[in-house]
Amino acid sequence: MSRWISALFCFALSVLALSAAASETRVISGQITVLERMALPDDTVLLLDIGNAQDETVVQSRELTDGGQTPFPFALEAPVDTPLVLRVGLRAMDDVIWLSEPVSIEAGTDPLDLGPLRAARIPSMGFAAVLSCGNQLVEIGFMPESVRIRLNEQVITLQPDVAASGALYVDAENAATSIHMKGTSALLRIDGSELSECSLIRPDDDITQGVWNISAIEGRATLFPSRTELVFYPDGRMSASVGCNRLIGGYRRHGGILSFGRLATTMMACSDGVGEQERHFNEVLPKVDQFVLDAEGGRLTLYAAGSPVLRARR
Repeated sequence: MSRWISALFCFALSVLALSAAASETRVISGQITVLERMALPDDTVLLLDIGNAQDETVVQSRELTDGGQTPFPFALEAPVDTPLVLRVGLRAMDDVIWLSEPVSIEAGTDPLDLGPLRAARIPSMGFAAVLSCGNQLVEIGFMPESVRIRLNEQVITLQPDVAASGALYVDAENAATSIHMKGTSALLRIDGSELSECSLIRPDDDITQGVWNISAIEGRATLFPSRTELVFYPDGRMSASVGCNRLIGGYRRHGGILSFGRLATTMMACSDGVGEQERHFNEVLPKVDQFVLDAEGGRLTLYAAGSPVLRARR
């Protein structure tokens, strides 16, 4: 009898442990649709990204839509009892991308249905970070000679202006819209209305820090990895080499979402092995739609449709 009681007790503990584990996540759901009335390409990918208050990705999902059309339902399991930021987007392989506004999710334990979210086709935002302005999130993109902000499905380009301190950017068409940045804080005015004081929640460690040596492409170890490099610049430019020619182009980052624009390359003749490696790299890079950064270990992994396609170290 004591054995049965002991077994029953162990079973009860197992059930309690499973229940506790299950309660550590909550379901975040909703629908995504695009503003334009158009048919999406067959190769469109649904991009889902949930980050924490430090803008570090905690949950990601990539799903091929297989020719389907909006609205697309989604559901993700996310950590409980912590503030979160949700980004949802759609990407076609020709580098057309639609993104929703970042959605702030309060800490809680209950399932949350966000309802319909609208995604707008956006221009390049360069290096995209997020400003927290009270209870509102504003995306900011740093371009070579300007700053872009995205708020309520509107993208505004601001030009640099003279400031006694910090960095001031003003809308050339509407001087009542501006952003004045000092360190990691900012003062944002939209049509003369001042938002609550904003703070930049860009992570301290990021892909723009340092040179990445490419160690593998779709699981195949690279030749002479110390001669390879991948560099992300804060203004949205990138450069790369896998041992022969140099590639240059642009990239977009939106939380854990990452995509590359058109690439230009030098035209040197390469040895057979390195030349094949370069062709492989050129085929893979346009397919990338997310990244995972192991800052402590100095490792970067790029993914396409949920599969790792490129690994790098610094």
